Amino acid sequence: MDFCCIHQNCRDREGIPQQCTYQRLEDSGSFEDDAIGRFEPEHALFKEALGSLGRFYSHPATVVFMLTQFPDDYDDAAKYTRLGNTEQYFNRGWCFCESSWAMLTKDFRCLVDLGHSTGAETCYYGDYGRADSLVTACAAGRRAPVLPDAFDAQLQRKGFTNGKDDRPRVAKLYRSAFAQRLEAAEELVYASLHWGDEEAQQLAAMLASGAAPQLKRLHLSGNEVSDEGAARLAEALRAPGALPRLEELSLGGNRVGDEGAARLAEALRAPGAVPQLQVLRLGGNPLGEAGQAALRAAWAEAGRRGFLMLNS
Repeated sequence: MDFCCIHQNCRDREGIPQQCTYQRLEDSGSFEDDAIGRFEPEHALFKEALGSLGRFYSHPATVVFMLTQFPDDYDDAAKYTRLGNTEQYFNRGWCFCESSWAMLTKDFRCLVDLGHSTGAETCYYGDYGRADSLVTACAAGRRAPVLPDAFDAQLQRKGFTNGKDDRPRVAKLYRSAFAQRLEAAEELVYASLHWGDEEAQQLAAMLASGAAPQLKRLHLSGNEVSDEGAARLAEALRAPGALPRLEELSLGGNRVGDEGAARLAEALRAPGAVPQLQVLRLGGNPLGEAGQAALRAAWAEAGRRGFLMLNS
């Protein structure tokens, strides 16, 4: 929709808009076919709108629909004209960036992958879990938020129609939106996303960097994080000044065992680590007696008041 709503380089040599965008000639300020591209006032508005895209896609109240699949017959030349960037969705630079913005802090109801729609859904949300709910059928496979430098590295492998200009522009826009959303986030809900240790490691790197200083509640329940991922999260918890306001951490229903529990216990004991933490949920993990005992001892030694929820 943003492509339709902001001025594109579609004016021909006479200044008349066409149903196509003209490509800028390499190492030149001019366009193919001597096209004008955009009038100067349109160019100014385009730049202003482009600078707001990250704010728009990442805003908690904006619903983002992703169309991640081509039609089954998309390669039928009689039906479709293929031109420009025809990479798969997540290999396309702009799509990758827009989805990354949307996955930073947004509620699951506001991120819908229409590529998973069967066409049989009859309601948008309703009671989550209903078979006829579009949100249920199209819950996006959400990626963990990554630091801007890591995003830049991933972006180098993505396709752009105009990579020379767009790749650095997209990297800059992601950096801005990342800072804006994470700096203000008080709650992050990443529950039941099938995340494993790789996602936990990416999330831990973001948290340890101090990117979310206002974060109070972090929900990671119902995933597949094991001891390795718990160890990485423990490192983030004890990183100096990284999570000064964190009050609640939910890790229930994962695969954390005694080794991961021991690392979390060490983090709870570390001087200055998560000073406001009062709720830690770890029920539904394969914790043994040793792991539970280590956590209880660390919780008591740190003098924390609140709730430590383990297996009954």
